[in-house]
Amino acid sequence: MLFNIAPQLRGYLTPADLLKSEGTFQFAINREQLPVNGSIFEIEGDGFVFNLSFHLENLIVQRNNTVLQVELDKIPIKSKLLFFVMWSHKELKIHCSFGKKKEDKIISTLPYNSVPPPNSLLKWTRLNNLIPTKEYSNAEEFRTKIHSCLETINEKIGESDGFYPFWNIIYDKGKIVDRQPKNEIEIQPVMQCLLSDQMLASSIEIIPEFKSGIGNLDFLFIGQVKDRGAVYFCTEFKNAHSDKIFDGLTKQLPAYIKNKRADYGAYCVLNYFGEWLEASEKNKNIEFEIKKKRIFMEKPYCDIIRVFNFNLAKPISASKL
Repeated sequence: MLFNIAPQLRGYLTPADLLKSEGTFQFAINREQLPVNGSIFEIEGDGFVFNLSFHLENLIVQRNNTVLQVELDKIPIKSKLLFFVMWSHKELKIHCSFGKKKEDKIISTLPYNSVPPPNSLLKWTRLNNLIPTKEYSNAEEFRTKIHSCLETINEKIGESDGFYPFWNIIYDKGKIVDRQPKNEIEIQPVMQCLLSDQMLASSIEIIPEFKSGIGNLDFLFIGQVKDRGAVYFCTEFKNAHSDKIFDGLTKQLPAYIKNKRADYGAYCVLNYFGEWLEASEKNKNIEFEIKKKRIFMEKPYCDIIRVFNFNLAKPISASKL
């Protein structure tokens, strides 16, 4: 089994991210810093392959037998490159933007017949996440553990159709007349239940509604790092349909991180768009827009905050597609 992530991404990117059947990985790099050759991540095991690398100034993604690449050598040398590498059940896609004009982008797509990762890799990832931990060797290891725990929320909801607890069901004489997404405060107990066992095994303390002096942070995570003591991680949840969805990322969470002197943070987007809540034209690409907004945040926040998207929608039934 081969599982390698480039050193600069360890802590931010976790094994669970790369074993999802559908996912998006985004990153930015200056054109003049583009490596001629270099691996970003490599996964190989039991016939499953998923690699992303640079080769001769081309970005190449391979998922099993499908290989997709984009040529970058003709992009102006002073450009900042923004990449989105996306995979789904049907296709592989690379989206590269390098300017403000509509034509300043490269999009490459290939059909892809989805092959799920082998159970051996999935089992290894889950068991690795449950290994008891008392102390972390560094803050990045602490961040990796929290990212891995947050990533399991989507898995648990998807496996059990567990979206119902996130909705307020409105009845009239025993008949359902409406369904409304719960607000961020209402879902906190559910999220804490989904995380509690993993955090307990990982010796991470969870404090919901932490009173910071500048407002109430949704969750503060505290872990012990060798030779440092207590280290803090700030997490904020926001509904995707909220009018303050971007402010929560660019203003609110950075303020909490600065106030608490936390090393890292996570911005958790609660996405209810589906059969019970239709996305507006403004919100239909909200996950993409939020991740793009994070990349262009000022330092250090663009590097220390990660965005998670939680799908809390009732899937649209096949008869309505």
